[in-house]
This record gives sequence, C-alpha cells and structure tokens, in this order.
Amino acid sequence: MNHAHSRANRHLWVELHPLVSRITLGLAIWSIAAMWIFFDHSYYGPLLFAVVTVLVVIFMGLPWILLSSRRDTDERQPRRFRDWVHGELDTASGPIDARHAAIIILSVPVSVAVGFTVFGLLEYLTAIGVLT
Repeated sequence: MNHAHSRANRHLWVELHPLVSRITLGLAIWSIAAMWIFFDHSYYGPLLFAVVTVLVVIFMGLPWILLSSRRDTDERQPRRFRDWVHGELDTASGPIDARHAAIIILSVPVSVAVGFTVFGLLEYLTAIGVLT
C-alpha cells in the first residue's frame, strides 16, 4: 500500500488526546515524589525540593499557558485513545503520526521521572551504606 494513500484515509486531529496530558501530569507528580522521597535526608534537601518543584511546575505550566491561546475547533475529539492514535496530529510544521507525536511528547517526562527515581535510589542506598 502506498504511504501517501494510507495517509489520505487517516483523520487529522488538531488537539492532543486528554490521556496524553494526564500521563504527563502523572509523570510530573512522580518526578516530584521521587525527589521528595529519595533526597529527604540530604543537607541540601529543602533547596533541592524547591528547585525541582519550580522546574517541574514550569515544565508543566508553559505548555498549558501556550495551549490556552489555541484556536477553538468544533471538531469532536475521539473518546478512545485508540481512535486518536490511529490518526495524525496537526503541528506547526505539518501533520505527523499521532502515535509518534505521543511518543515524542512523553519521552522527556518519562526520562525525567525514571532518571530521578534511579539516581535518587542510588544516592539513598549509598547514603544508608548499602552501596559503598
């Protein structure tokens, strides 16, 4: 099947599915929780908590501020994520596969959450003497 032909039959979405936003919010909460749990014994803990919390709030707040000025559309979003992911997402540089858009959008929050958890766990285990 021709790639251009397969793209012609796919629905073009202008907004993210709400599940992508919810997953991003959950990952932000995970990142903050990992910092608070694993670095609470540190001398610089309170300063670290403040810096990380502010950075995560900025990371989450900027997209919401920018999206608040988006154009309203009469088009209904699909109820199921499966329907949305099989379409394309309209971006400023042109439409891209919605599945790829979700992966691109979620790659940074997933990396940050997992990284904070791994580094925090390693630092905590070193601080209590399990790792030397």
